[in-house]
Amino acid sequence: EATNTSGELSKRRDSPRFACAPIHPSTHPPPKRKKRTKNMDSFPWEDYQHLPPGPVLFLSKLIDHACDNQILSVCSNWRSHVPFGIADPPNGWLSHKVEEITCFPPHVSYSDYLAEQPDQSASVSTLWNWAFHTDSTSLGTLSNPEAFAVLFLLTFLIRAIKKKFLPIFSAYGRQLGRKAHGPSWEKTNEERIQKFGEYVYRLHFHSMISLYGVWYFWGKEWWDPSKGGTTHLFAGFPYSHQVEPGMAWYYLVQAAYNLDALITIMEISFVFQLRSPIVLPGKESASLKLQSPLSVDWSPTCRGDFQEMFVHHIITNILIIASSYLHFTRIGSMVFLVHDLSDVPIDISKLANFVKWKKTTIVSFITLLITWIVTRLVIFPFYIYRSVLFETHLVLLTKEALAGTGVTVLQYYCYKFIFVVLIGALLVLHVVWFFLLVRILLVLALKGETQDLSEHKNGEKDHLEGMSTPSESNGKKEQ
Repeated sequence: EATNTSGELSKRRDSPRFACAPIHPSTHPPPKRKKRTKNMDSFPWEDYQHLPPGPVLFLSKLIDHACDNQILSVCSNWRSHVPFGIADPPNGWLSHKVEEITCFPPHVSYSDYLAEQPDQSASVSTLWNWAFHTDSTSLGTLSNPEAFAVLFLLTFLIRAIKKKFLPIFSAYGRQLGRKAHGPSWEKTNEERIQKFGEYVYRLHFHSMISLYGVWYFWGKEWWDPSKGGTTHLFAGFPYSHQVEPGMAWYYLVQAAYNLDALITIMEISFVFQLRSPIVLPGKESASLKLQSPLSVDWSPTCRGDFQEMFVHHIITNILIIASSYLHFTRIGSMVFLVHDLSDVPIDISKLANFVKWKKTTIVSFITLLITWIVTRLVIFPFYIYRSVLFETHLVLLTKEALAGTGVTVLQYYCYKFIFVVLIGALLVLHVVWFFLLVRILLVLALKGETQDLSEHKNGEKDHLEGMSTPSESNGKKEQ
C-alpha cells in the first residue's frame, strides 16, 4: 500500500541528511559533564548555566539567518565587530550560534513516493495515496513547496466559497432582521447584516472542523492523561512524531482559514491606495516633495475589536508556521481544537441575539461562558501551556539527544522562548475577552439584551454606559 514501512524509515533515518548538528557548536568546547545516572531525568543542567536566555539566543539566530544569505554574506563574521566582548566566545551572550534543526525525519515528496513504488507511475490514484494514505509526507510541514502550494490553493478556495455564500447568508439575515427589528432597521444596519453572513459562515466552519477534530484526536495519547497525556507532546521528539495524513490536512485547512482571516481583517480595516512618489509644486506643496508610493488609511468598516483580533491573528499565524516548521503539530492541534470548540457557542450567541431570540441568546451565552472557562481558561493554561512551560525539556532526554545527535540545548532554549511568549500572549487575550464577556453578561442580566461590543469602532463610551438596547438603537446608524 501507500504507507511507509518501518524498513524504509530506518533507511532514511540512517542517511546523512538525517544526521543532527552536534550539541555544542564547533566554536565552543564541550563542557565537562558529570557522570550520568541511569535515570534519564538527571540531565546535567548545571553544565549549561552559562548560556544566555532564550530571547538572546533567538536574536543571535535571526542575525545569523540574515547574514547567511548571499545578499548579506558580507556580514557573516558579524560577531567580530560586536563591541564590549558581547559576542566573544566562549561566554559572550551573542557568541553562541544556534544551528538549524536537521534531525527531523525526512519528508516524503511525491517524487520520492513514486521512486519507492517502481511498479507505479504518476496518476490520480498514486497522488491520492501519497496525499491521504502516507505518513510524514512533504504536506506535513508548511515550509515545503508542496505544502505551500496546497496552502495557497486552499486559501483561494476558502475565499471563493466566502464570495459565493456570504451574500446568500447575508440575504437570509436581511429577511430575519426585517421580522425581528422592523423594515426601517434594514436601511441603517447594512454592516450588521453583512456580519450576520460572516457569523453563519464561521459557525459552519467551526462546527465542521470541531467535529473532525474531536473524531480524529479522540483516543490520541497526548489528550489522555492515563496514557501519559501531554508528555507525548515532547517525549521521543522528533523520531516518534510521524505526521499522519489526517494531521497534515487538518493543519493545512486550519492554516488556510487563519491566513484568510488575517487577509480579511486587513481588507476591512485599511484602505490601500497607490500614488505618485513625487509631489509636484502646486496647491498642496510649494516645492517638490517625495512621498510614499503606498497610502494606508483607516477604513470606515474597521471593527471595534480590531486591535485584539489583529494581534490574535498575527500570533496565531506565527504559531502555525513555527509549530509546523519545528514539527510541533501535536501541540498546535491542541491549540486549534480548544479555540474551535469555544468559537461555536460564540457564533450561535451572536446569531441568536441578531434575531432577538431571547431564550436562545441566554442559553447560548451561558453555554459560551462555560465552554470558554473550560477550554480557554482551564484546559489551555493548565494542560497545554503548563506542558510548554514544564515538559518541553523532554526533547533533550531522548537517547539521540543525550548521544549528541538529537535536539541541542541551544536549540531547546532558543525555540522554547517563542512558544512560551506567543502562547502566553494568547492566554492574556483569553483573559481580556473573558472580562468582556462578563460585562456583556451583566448587561444581559440588567437589561435583558446583549450587544456585540465589536460593532462600534469608537463606541467605548456606549459600552461603559451599558450600551443601548436594540430597540433603543433601532433606526440609529452604527458608529
